Amino acid sequence: MKYLAFRGCWSVGLLVFILGGFAKAAPILTSWFTENSSVLARVIQTKSTSTPTVNTTPVTVWPSAGITNNNNGGLAQTVPVYADVQRIRYTSTNVYINSSGLASYTMGPFLTNGTNLFGFWPVTQNFTIQLPLTPGAVPVAKAVHGGGPIGVMVNGVVIYDLGDAFGFVQTASSPAVTGSDSMGQTNSTHPWWRDALAVEVVTFDPGFGHQPGINGQYHYHAEPKALRYQLGDNMQATYDSVNHTYNYTEDYSNIHHSPILGWSYDGFPIYGPYGYSKPLDSTSAVTRMRSGFVLRNGLNGTTNIAITGRTTLPKWAAIAEGFATLANYTGIGSGYSNGDYILATASLYGPATSYTNGATTYSRGRYIGDYDFLGDRGQTQGFTGTFDLDQYNGRTCVTPEFPSGTYAYFVTIDANGLPVFPYMLGKQYYGTRSGTSMNVTVPTTGVTELFNGGGLNAKEVMSAPTVNSSTGNVTLTWSSVEGGTYRVEASTNLQTWTTLSSALPAAVNTILPAPANVVTQTSFIDVASSPSNSKRFYRVKRN
Repeated sequence: MKYLAFRGCWSVGLLVFILGGFAKAAPILTSWFTENSSVLARVIQTKSTSTPTVNTTPVTVWPSAGITNNNNGGLAQTVPVYADVQRIRYTSTNVYINSSGLASYTMGPFLTNGTNLFGFWPVTQNFTIQLPLTPGAVPVAKAVHGGGPIGVMVNGVVIYDLGDAFGFVQTASSPAVTGSDSMGQTNSTHPWWRDALAVEVVTFDPGFGHQPGINGQYHYHAEPKALRYQLGDNMQATYDSVNHTYNYTEDYSNIHHSPILGWSYDGFPIYGPYGYSKPLDSTSAVTRMRSGFVLRNGLNGTTNIAITGRTTLPKWAAIAEGFATLANYTGIGSGYSNGDYILATASLYGPATSYTNGATTYSRGRYIGDYDFLGDRGQTQGFTGTFDLDQYNGRTCVTPEFPSGTYAYFVTIDANGLPVFPYMLGKQYYGTRSGTSMNVTVPTTGVTELFNGGGLNAKEVMSAPTVNSSTGNVTLTWSSVEGGTYRVEASTNLQTWTTLSSALPAAVNTILPAPANVVTQTSFIDVASSPSNSKRFYRVKRN
């Protein structure tokens, strides 16, 4: 399946690299999912079993009257907008991706416990992201990602890392029994950074995305289930005709190598959960990539934090959070215990795993420091080892798009198809970040336009007209652009044209845009004055 569709009047210049004597298009240019770029973004606002029990039909503006809106300042999607990637440009050093930030599969509903509304709504971002055309040098000391977007999926939806913007704040001097998670506490004075999936998964839609109320930026923390289905990444979908949603599950019937799902800001690709079992052998069996992280439960040489309390950080977290560096980390002697970094004072301790605060529990897995990396516990990575991916959730390997090899991140799931830590991208980049987050300025010279799509530049295709032999009526049908209107004209001599319809609205897409390549068909019937009407010529133009 090709994800970059050259449709319409766009430049088709394509940068190629010469590898082993063969010209190969750069995957960072060809992997973008543009086939649905003229589909309007849609949201299902509620569920048939939710409160309120209305508005289960997908809508192109939201939220409707009477639906809770907790977005900052009542921010809402008040006009229809096209989904997915809208424009691709590149220079000799960078790639520029313009997107609405909204997916072409139907987003929502966004609920908190399966029934009640989340109240935060996605809103178009209309951003331009800059990515490096090729990754830079790989540093020994890895940069820490502070928050917000860390990469972008091939559908133009941004990726956040494994954490959220909350951390535990100790309010007693000793030991760690009182306190709570507070916004903006992901820094070195509050080492217990919250795991986004542990606390936010209840607000994810079936596609596994959600958004904050501050700006409505739809994003992923873990595998993008609906996008995986669109790209054919070993996923199946079951349609719920009552709630107009899809339920996504793993398809084990014909496991194949995952496609590129997105790109990190360091320029390395992000694949789905399946890769070659032997990293450098493309003839080896395809298998699920095994995460290198486990809970700190006393197994695999880890500290059992249910017994010791959250008084230490595992090596990877201590380095990522700035308490230690790779160069000086020893794991023995003063300041270390069982290979863990000992937090200096009780004010830095986290809550006991048995701690509760009202209805909130603080059990193991709530914070990213609750996980240890097997590579730091003497276990080995690779085909003969116990895990496949490093502490950054990637590995050096060959892939279908990189037959000569690359470093690549993978999303991680377990044998039951459930996301497992660190889900997709952690708190550190493997490479050097040179991508720029949002709304960059594209150079005015030296830029090649590869794709300029969406509704404005889509190319419609007319089907052959059909004639009703008994009435003489002629039916015209063409692939139309959602949100557009069309002028339909007829002529008997190709010189004088009669307007049959000046602003015929495009048909509404009644097929939920979960699969790829959704095409909306609009029709017009020219009613003949008599069955023996003379022949006519037709033309249709989008206004």
